[in-house]
Amino acid sequence: MDRVALLFVLLLLLQGSLTIASPDYGLPNSVFGTAEVLSSVSIASTYVNTLAGSNLVAATISQTAYGLPEIVRIVKETGTTVSQDGTAIANALSTLAQSSSADPTALFDAALTSIQDAVGRIANLLPTTSASLTALIGSNVPDRLTDSFGRIDTALKTLQVEIGTLKSAILAAVAEAGSPTSISTAILTKHITAKKVYSVIRTVRSLRAFLPVLRYTLNTAIEDVVEADNYLNAYTSTVAALDAMVALVVQSLQAAEQGFYATLKSGIEALASSYADAKELIQLLGISEDPVLGPEITNMLAKFSTTLADPERDVLAVASQLQNYLNAIKSMVSISDPQVVSIADSKLIEALIQTLIYGGPYARYCFNKYKALVSYVIRYLLDESIVCVEREIPRLAALATTVQTVLDVSAFDFEDIYDWLTVCNELQLAECVARIAQSQTPLGDYFADKYDLLFDLTTTEVNASKQRTKICIELSRRSIADGFIAELQDNIKQCAVKGPNP
Repeated sequence: MDRVALLFVLLLLLQGSLTIASPDYGLPNSVFGTAEVLSSVSIASTYVNTLAGSNLVAATISQTAYGLPEIVRIVKETGTTVSQDGTAIANALSTLAQSSSADPTALFDAALTSIQDAVGRIANLLPTTSASLTALIGSNVPDRLTDSFGRIDTALKTLQVEIGTLKSAILAAVAEAGSPTSISTAILTKHITAKKVYSVIRTVRSLRAFLPVLRYTLNTAIEDVVEADNYLNAYTSTVAALDAMVALVVQSLQAAEQGFYATLKSGIEALASSYADAKELIQLLGISEDPVLGPEITNMLAKFSTTLADPERDVLAVASQLQNYLNAIKSMVSISDPQVVSIADSKLIEALIQTLIYGGPYARYCFNKYKALVSYVIRYLLDESIVCVEREIPRLAALATTVQTVLDVSAFDFEDIYDWLTVCNELQLAECVARIAQSQTPLGDYFADKYDLLFDLTTTEVNASKQRTKICIELSRRSIADGFIAELQDNIKQCAVKGPNP
């Protein structure tokens, strides 16, 4: 008995709460439950505003690869459409519930039209939106949107039926009363039951309950695009800094090259200076003024003089050759393969970015698992190149030692001429000069050959060094491309499908 009494009291309290509000669906009467309708609509309306594109995750996308800006555009437009339709329905329902216009038919028709517009928009736009997104990011996100909109569509159609039922009840009450401006409470409660009102409330609340997962789907899709854009920006910055990274790789080789150049330059300058000093001393000898012996001495020294005519030019030629050598090595070390440096052409980057933006069940996990390894590829290739470049440093040092030896022995060919001619000068014998000339003149040819050998050695070894470096780098990079990169790409794809390794 006590339980029956308690239930009766609760029912009276409930009916009292349903009749607190004054809005009346175009009638002058207060209809119970209207306050709850308005409250539910207000709550749903507040949340539906958060679906507008401007209220979703902020996204300023700078990379155009993989259709990132287009994905954000479609997703935000979808949210905005839902927000606009939801707001239109909420406004129509609020106006319906609060109006005393004495024209319930027009009010109900406006509400039903707003619902039908939303249903029609879902039917028309969802296939297009799904197709557009599927072309860009596969079916995961479109499937989630389809699921969300399927529930919303069903709820909207249910709401249409329930609003239609409530409309029929209101119009039946008006018909029985004979006028929308004067309806008794008895007639009103006869036609408008708590069940009819609460059916509307329940469906509005269901619609509100269906919105968070839609917002989650829209926001996570945008978040993934933003994350992808940030990654691509960072990768692009790494590629942009490649020249500086290459410069660091060849820095030690450049130091060795400069050491070799310094040896050659100082050696040639010293050789030319020594010869110039010897020639000057010879020209001070009396026999150099002799009309017969002087020309013979000049002829004797002709090959030396010709060979050392412009040592500065010769040194500059070597400098240019060595610079070309360094440029060639830098070009070899630099990475131009589109599969590494192009964010649009790289299959590895494509696998990583698509894993993320496709939004699969393991998308974010797999992206974070492998993103650092993908970024490491450039560093890995450069590290392997360092090994190849470093091998050439002791070889340049050995070349410098060889060149120094040639320079040292080249000086032997003219350093005794002055002493010999001094003897002849004291004797002033033409036969003495002639004998020296017989030996010294061929020495000029040998000297020229050794001098040329300096540059031949440099050219030959520089070319050999370039070839050795080229082979070394190509083989190491082929190994990385066919091994590390190919395996990494496959691991990313497998992770996207299967998740963490067992």
